[in-house]
Amino acid sequence: MRLGNNRQQTGFCSQGQFIALAITIRVSLRIKPRAPLEGGTEYFLLRLRYLLPVLALWLLQLGCGDQYRPVANPIVGQGGTPQTAHFAFTVNNNPAGNSSTIQIDVSGDTNLQTQPAGSGAVAEAFLPGTTAALFTANKLADSVSEFTTAINFSPVTTINLPLGSRPIAVGSQRPGSMYALNSGSNANCLNTGSVSVINTSALAVTSTGCVGPNPVAFTQIADGTKIYVANQGDNTLSVFNPDLGTVTAIITQAMGLGLNPVFLLSSSDAGYVFVINKGDGVSPGSMNIIDTTTDTVAATMPLGVAPVYASVDPKLLRLYVANSGSNSITVLDLSSFNISNNPPLSTLATVSVGSGPVGVTALPDGTRFYTANSISNDVTVVSATSFAVLKTITVGLDPVWIASEPTSSKVYTANAAGGSVSIIQTVNDSVVTNMNAPPIDPNCSSSCTLQQPMMILTY
Repeated sequence: MRLGNNRQQTGFCSQGQFIALAITIRVSLRIKPRAPLEGGTEYFLLRLRYLLPVLALWLLQLGCGDQYRPVANPIVGQGGTPQTAHFAFTVNNNPAGNSSTIQIDVSGDTNLQTQPAGSGAVAEAFLPGTTAALFTANKLADSVSEFTTAINFSPVTTINLPLGSRPIAVGSQRPGSMYALNSGSNANCLNTGSVSVINTSALAVTSTGCVGPNPVAFTQIADGTKIYVANQGDNTLSVFNPDLGTVTAIITQAMGLGLNPVFLLSSSDAGYVFVINKGDGVSPGSMNIIDTTTDTVAATMPLGVAPVYASVDPKLLRLYVANSGSNSITVLDLSSFNISNNPPLSTLATVSVGSGPVGVTALPDGTRFYTANSISNDVTVVSATSFAVLKTITVGLDPVWIASEPTSSKVYTANAAGGSVSIIQTVNDSVVTNMNAPPIDPNCSSSCTLQQPMMILTY
């Protein structure tokens, strides 16, 4: 509570004030000395007898006339619970020096901090089970960078991987561990890729185990016991045990795996892994569903041409698949999932979007989904109810990633060739600003070549 400086006019008297005045006058008129007093006291009392009424009248006027006096008025401050802050983190690739991550304030569309990362940063992941720390995969530096997200400009820790590892992804479902998927060969794995296990307390590599050649994607199932790796070099899936540090099974084309697996998702109950197979880029691709108990292909579904990415809508229980070759989004109903059915998922719609869709994100409020179209350099806005295209929004060059944030108020695209992040406000589906990535040369001051935004995570 604060005190105001208002003043209030008081031009009236209360009944109690009049009664007090009457008593004062009556008492004063009854003062009579009963005997002569010494030292002039009798004279003083006689004077007092007539002065008291005058004094009383003056006090009444002072208290009841048109006087001004300060009044303390309570001023109530703004109440309610403070809103939770939300942020977007963009990893920017610098092929000629230190890469970077940018933290964007969702409400203010401002860059709160820029943190350094190793050369060739291409992917990022939050600390398992929390957003307290961010890890980046630095492909050209053979390292992983880590920093605390809650503290601006906190120290960045560099976690060195075996020389030649070339990490292309980081991620984890298991608290206490982070995993780096290494596309190159190193001293541990001379002819294949590998998975490095990082202790998130010590921020150090504890082991590195071999997988197939040229791995391009991986996912860990929810209980943390298995990591599935898509190997483009021999068209296989490696089933990696993180506790043993070795591959325990290999899923091949002869077992039903599709051509050119490029993206993986795991179910929330750890029972299944969904494999997006790009195919030959001309004929339709496919999706394999892997039973994680038996590590076998349990079902296969057709998709569009050259599918490259998929995302889950947890509110509407849908799976959105971006078909980059047929310029479409396949919408699958996860609520209908039954591995015994053929197909095990029903297709709700196939939506035509811009050219070269490589990413899709659904608003958490369930109203719309947005696609990043890397060739037409725009974003397609689609109704999640009618599947009608509502709008096409021009963004920066080569949007390779798209993400929405928890309040459904903003959508972000990472524009790799444009060196910027486009921020879209969903209230009218328009671009608020294009935020530039840092320059490749930190000493450049004008007409600079910018780093390449590659991926965006929000919370």
